[in-house]
Parts: sequence; C-alpha cells; structure tokens
Amino acid sequence: MSVSRRSVLLAGAGAAALGAGPFPAVAAASGTRTRQGPGFVRRDVAKLVDPRTGAWDPALYWYAKAVGWMKKRKPEEWNSWLFQAYTHGKDQPASGDPTEWRQCPHNSPYFLPWHRWYLYWFERIVRHVIVVELRRPEQANWALPYWNYAHVEPGGEEAAAPWRRVPAAFRQKQLPGGHEENPLYLTPGVPTGRCRDEEPLAWDQVSPDKAMRFPHFGWDEADADPRPGFSPTLEKWPHGLVHDGVGGLMGKISRSAQDPVFWLHHANIDRMWYAWLSRGHTLPPGWEWPEVRPPHKGYEGPGLPFRFRDEKGVQHDLTGPVFAFPRDAYTYDSLDDGTGTGEAAGAVPLPARPADADVVASADGELRLDDAPSTVRCVARSGREDALESALERGSVVLTVHGVRAEEPPCRVYRLFVGHDTGRAESTDPSGPAFVADLVFFGAVGEQLGVHHGDGHTLRFDVTETLRAVRDAGDWAGGVPDVRIVPGPGRLHRDARPRFSRVTFAVT
Repeated sequence: MSVSRRSVLLAGAGAAALGAGPFPAVAAASGTRTRQGPGFVRRDVAKLVDPRTGAWDPALYWYAKAVGWMKKRKPEEWNSWLFQAYTHGKDQPASGDPTEWRQCPHNSPYFLPWHRWYLYWFERIVRHVIVVELRRPEQANWALPYWNYAHVEPGGEEAAAPWRRVPAAFRQKQLPGGHEENPLYLTPGVPTGRCRDEEPLAWDQVSPDKAMRFPHFGWDEADADPRPGFSPTLEKWPHGLVHDGVGGLMGKISRSAQDPVFWLHHANIDRMWYAWLSRGHTLPPGWEWPEVRPPHKGYEGPGLPFRFRDEKGVQHDLTGPVFAFPRDAYTYDSLDDGTGTGEAAGAVPLPARPADADVVASADGELRLDDAPSTVRCVARSGREDALESALERGSVVLTVHGVRAEEPPCRVYRLFVGHDTGRAESTDPSGPAFVADLVFFGAVGEQLGVHHGDGHTLRFDVTETLRAVRDAGDWAGGVPDVRIVPGPGRLHRDARPRFSRVTFAVT
C-alpha cells in the first residue's frame, strides 16, 4: 500500500511554541470556556450522561459508534481500533508490522508531548469516522471527552464517587435504547476487560497534587535522568495509578490503548498539563524531536522517527521543536475542576538518586504483596545506626523501593508508610503523617515495553519531612523506622504476583 508522508515541523503560522506559557487555544484565565478556531471543546464525560434519565449526550453516543466502526476494521488499516492501539504498544513485534506501532515513550522526556500528539491524531480520525463514515455532519466539532476522576465534591469522597468510577457509559453493556452492544463496555474482572465496575478509585490514586506542586517540568534537553518535577511525577501519580486502578487492558502498557477509556484518561492527563502551564509555569527551551525514536525493550527495530497517521491515512513524522503544537486544535471546558487542591499528601518523589546519597540501612530479599499488610524492617549498616536522626537535623533522608513489578495488573492499590503501626487510624491513613505514596506498577507489568528496566520500577522519595512528622507524633523513636505496605481498595488479581526486591534508606 502506498502511503503519503510528511514531516510535522511545528513553527510559524498554524503552530505555537509552548515554552512561554500555556497552549494559546486555552483561555489565559483558567476555568473559562473559550471557543477559538473550529471550536473543538473537550468536556467532562460526567456531564455527558443525564444523572436522572441516563440519556447520553450525542458526542458520547457517536464516540461509542465510532469505536464500534473502528473495531470492525482489520488491524493493518490505519483507521482501525487495533492500529491506533498498537501505535501505543503491542505485546509482540512481527515482521511487516506498520512503522507506527510500538512507539510510546514512557519514562522519558517525551511522555507528555508524544501523548498530546497521539490524542490529537486519534481525535481527528474519530471525528472523520463520525462525520464521514457514519454520516453525522452535525458532529463536525466533535472532540474527545475527558475523565475528571480528581473532581472534588463538598460532600467528601462519598459524594465524589460517581467521578471516581469508570464513567457510567463505559459500564453499560448496551447503548441507550437497549438494542445494540456498547463498544465502550469491557467485562470487569478479567485480563481483557477491567478490574472494576462500580467500585470507585480512591483519592490517593487520582490526586494530581504531588505533581502540581512542582514549579519545574522535570526534564531538560538531553538529560539522561529526570529531576524532581511535574512531568516524571505526573506520569506515575496519578497517571500510572489510574492505569493500575482500572486494570485489565489498561494495566499493561502494551494493551492499555485497547480500552476505550484510555483516551479519556489521557485527555485528562493532558488537561492537567495545560492547567499546570496556566498557573505560570514554563517549559524548558531548545528541545527538538529526535531523528530516531527510543527503541522498545526487546525490539530495536529500524531507526524511525515518532510517526502517526491522520484521518486520511497520511503519515506524519514529528520533527522540530518538541513543545510546538497547532493553534486552535482544541480546548478544555475547565482548567480548574479536578486539577488539584493544592494540598499534596505524602513524601516528595525523586525520579533519580541524589548524587551524594549514602545508603545507611537496607532490607534485601523479595517481598510478595497480598491482601494483608506487610512490614519491612531495614537493618542499619555498622556505625550508621543514628544516621537517619542526624540527617533530619542537617540533611535529608531518601527512601527507595527497588524492583516494583507484577506479572499482571494487581488491580489493588498498595500504600507505603513509614513509622510504627500504633493502631491509630492515622497510622494507615493516606492523608496522615506516616503516608509516603502509593506503589506504581504500570510500566512494570509482565513483559517490559518502552524504556523500562527489566527489574521493575525504582521508586524514590524524600521522606525527611515525613520522618519528622512521625517522630513528632510518637510513631518513631529513633534508629531505623519500619516501612509498611498496607493494601487499599481493589481486589488482587490472582495471577498478579505484585512484589519488590529491596528497600533502602539513604542520607544526603
């Protein structure tokens, strides 16, 4: 098949560099609706289903119909469901695979900008299917919805539960009217479906506050390792945790884009990025898209750039400035709702080990996680028994959990705490002083894909303030504190085997 191709050099007319601030199509004052250009507005999916009657907004209904149309196409056809999903990831490479497949750049500086382009081309393809193939010209302004799972309700978590659940339209077996199967529906409780149905995600799984508190993007041009910052933190908290929480197809990189809710999840992650930019933050200058995209583990493949197809099947290679993007491509109906409370719980993530970190205590040996709480007791190195207490006065303490991985999506959240379990509620409260973070498995499930290490995730945290808090609360009396893993919401998948290999404390 002959394929047209062009490079996407995003500069000048029709494009806008984002280094100086938010994407120009988004209103400077967050939370306002702005229709510029063609008026493609991404809306909260919760507002697209009538809570009283269950009726769907046409934009949601025709998304479902387009997904059904695309699922009937052969995988090698550029506008098929699997072609688009395999562009993100695919379990096994094969000779003759299209050059667009298996290119998602997780754990890299390109995570956010690549996924922005991925959604952009997918959105155009779906819009074309709706308007042309399904003959709905009135949907010419169709745009992807987003899943606003971090929405906050005045009534607390119970009141916010409808936003935390997989969106209602994705849990119905049939389309409105009851005469057609719903292409958005996946069977709960199976690897090819989703982990959950009615059960909502928890606030600690969906909150973007860990990432939103950073003033820096977290990557600079040609950095081998990230710095503490917005992008590497958002990629795990909440991006990875939501993948883990939905589970099933969504829980594994190579399959996640096969779930129709994937696209709404990533629209929300993209919205959080816009919200972060709208608050006065900037992007590092000088980045260019690489001539050869990073290879996936186990599959080097030919030296290819990042590449997509548009609604007409034309190939587009990403070249030029990384943070340039077409003007007026779309906007969001809100940049305030569900984009953080400003009160981040837990410790500060550290994507890379500080250069001067000195390991003073450790616990080696694999720990398999299950439905019961676990306690890890690290042993201090000889002569370093008081090193952690000293670091609280004139340095910092870094807690690292090594080799976090699973064979299948665990479907259960595992919360990490430091200090002794006193039996008080705050000892296991994810908003309490002992909480560090939730463990993230997405990207470390089964066969590794992308730029991931084969031994799983390494999760690091600056726990200096956390240890001060548990010391002041009387939950740590010196020496080396307990490290506790407490199962949270969800039902553990029987074949998941979640585990980690080592825990260390270091001081700087």
